[in-house]
Amino acid sequence: MMEIDTFESLKTLIQLISCAIAVLSNSLLIFLIITKSPKKMGTYRNLMCYFCGISLMFTTLDVIIKPNIYSRGSAFFMVMDLRNRMLPRRIEEFLMSVLCGCCGMTIYGIAIHFVYRYFALERQGRLRFFKGAYQIFWFFVPIFGCANWTFIAGYFFAMNPISSEYIAPMLQEKYNLPIEDAAYSAAVFWPLNEKGEKEFHWRSGYGLINLVSSMTVSLSVVICMMVKSWTKIKQLLGKLESKFSKNLQMQLYKALLAQTLIPVLFIFIPFGILFTCPLLLIDCEFLSAPITIIYAVYPALDPLPCLFFVDNYRNVIREKDFFAKRNKAKVSVMTDDQVTRNIYSI
Repeated sequence: MMEIDTFESLKTLIQLISCAIAVLSNSLLIFLIITKSPKKMGTYRNLMCYFCGISLMFTTLDVIIKPNIYSRGSAFFMVMDLRNRMLPRRIEEFLMSVLCGCCGMTIYGIAIHFVYRYFALERQGRLRFFKGAYQIFWFFVPIFGCANWTFIAGYFFAMNPISSEYIAPMLQEKYNLPIEDAAYSAAVFWPLNEKGEKEFHWRSGYGLINLVSSMTVSLSVVICMMVKSWTKIKQLLGKLESKFSKNLQMQLYKALLAQTLIPVLFIFIPFGILFTCPLLLIDCEFLSAPITIIYAVYPALDPLPCLFFVDNYRNVIREKDFFAKRNKAKVSVMTDDQVTRNIYSI
């Protein structure tokens, strides 16, 4: 009982701290995008602000719902404690499904980042597809990802007698939470039938197929664009002679590495393991607590590469009078070609 209370207290503290950092960093990045971005960025600034908005929605819902993510046996689930809650059960269940949807929204947003980055590097005029009416498409892609994952959580993984019977003992043992006081979204792949034999639960299976397919599409785009971008950067480093240009491309290389590692290490790998191990009857209970924390921390990490690696933003943050009403920060003079290349590091 004491261990449960200790973990819940620690989890709540981490969620609150992560939320505060995420709100501060994403709000700061939105401000810098609007006020300090080069004009050459054009309408892509709208998409960047949109991605920050996704992180803000993600972290806000996480603090409101305070979910626990857990896996044991042939099940994985997200659960929330409904005790001492003000909203009706239906609304709480819907908000939890939307929180699951935020993960889908995020992975498609990541893929869009990498598509833009490669289009900018190859210099074949395809950045026009991020301007004007084309922006509607790019805005819609993460919304589709969110709607799809919300539907999976609210339909394929919805509360039902089979799942409740399977996970009720886990909730009572792990969280001292009666099933009637919980709202959950769960995949149970091998529940016991009337004969006490394991029988595949196809409803959960269909939901998993959808989840894995959506993650595979997004990860494939990220890997493809990442490899092409790294190849293009190396080609540019070999052709550039000036020290300034080489330093600029190294900034890009570091930013690309950071923006690749964060989603891969914090989203794709842990959740890929969480989704597939129960299907294969591989117990991954040890991942439950770390993934619960990772889910809360990710929105705070997402904007950091832009803040640390993009000179237009990092230099402003370094200014001592950043928070003064009249900021007289120095503005470096760049050629159009240099400004364009600086955009690539976003």
